Amino acid sequence: MSATGIGAAVRRKEDQRFVTGKGHYTDDVNRAGQCYAYFLRSPHAHAKIKTIDSKAAAAMPGVLAVLTGAELAADKIGNLICGWMITSKDGSQMKMAPHPAIAHGKVNYVGDAVAVVIAETLSQAKDAAEKVKVDYQLLPAVADPAKAQGQGALQIHEVAARNTIYQWHLGDANAVGAAFRAAKHVTKLDLINNRLVPNAIEPRAAIGEYDAGSDSLTLWNTTQNPHVARLVMSAFVGLAPEHKLRVIAPDVGGAQNRPAGKVGGRALRGIPHRCPWPRPCHARGDGVRRRRQDHRSARQDHRQSRRLYVDVFVLGADLSLRHVALRPV
Repeated sequence: MSATGIGAAVRRKEDQRFVTGKGHYTDDVNRAGQCYAYFLRSPHAHAKIKTIDSKAAAAMPGVLAVLTGAELAADKIGNLICGWMITSKDGSQMKMAPHPAIAHGKVNYVGDAVAVVIAETLSQAKDAAEKVKVDYQLLPAVADPAKAQGQGALQIHEVAARNTIYQWHLGDANAVGAAFRAAKHVTKLDLINNRLVPNAIEPRAAIGEYDAGSDSLTLWNTTQNPHVARLVMSAFVGLAPEHKLRVIAPDVGGAQNRPAGKVGGRALRGIPHRCPWPRPCHARGDGVRRRRQDHRSARQDHRQSRRLYVDVFVLGADLSLRHVALRPV
């Protein structure tokens, strides 16, 4: 094997600065006069938001603003999007419910953001968030995806009957059906894929800076897709024209596809517009509490229930697996 070319070992060049503490992550970015954002999140899986009283929080020392879903709606900030639109097997479009960056009227999962506090320091923002009073009307919740599709199951989103966004299929259904009908034996097996929590070394962080002179926004973010993030914030969330947005991806402390999700914190880079004067705004936390927020709000790998059908063709003493079909339980 030669020292260069195909098959040659490729030594990493970036590790020296990482192992010596010289990496530069989003949390290392600090801008002059920056303020801090702290999100208040729902402890309930499903509930109506009756009222939000933020007067006491707004009067706390160092607090610049307390924003809710009502302010986002008033500013016409768009919803978070699904990055991959799927057409159901009957030809209909997927039935995706609106997903605002901050819940407005109802929360649909534990960790759904209900308010964000902007303050001079992170500690002031966290203290003020404890003063925000949210009056919830608890609603029944459903956690089992198989039961969620049953007749008479609780409906979470009005647009998605039987809690089904789409029904997707691949392959030739007639050919597969014929193969199973001709099989000597069919084995059925229920498989459950557990929920997962991506656990990167660096929890999500973001800092947005508004330049009043050029009327432009710059976002530093824990992302693997800065160009996609800019496109989404411009075309779908509607923060600003794309040429007025700049997204910078510094070093990222882990991925597992978790930073790729279009989370509410990114959509709220318009926060400087709502502050008393345009200032950089840092959405980050510290220690265990920061990681706990990340786990509660990040896009998760949801539990999946599948029923596996395998038909067997008998040939002499050998058993050959011929077809495998996955169907929702």
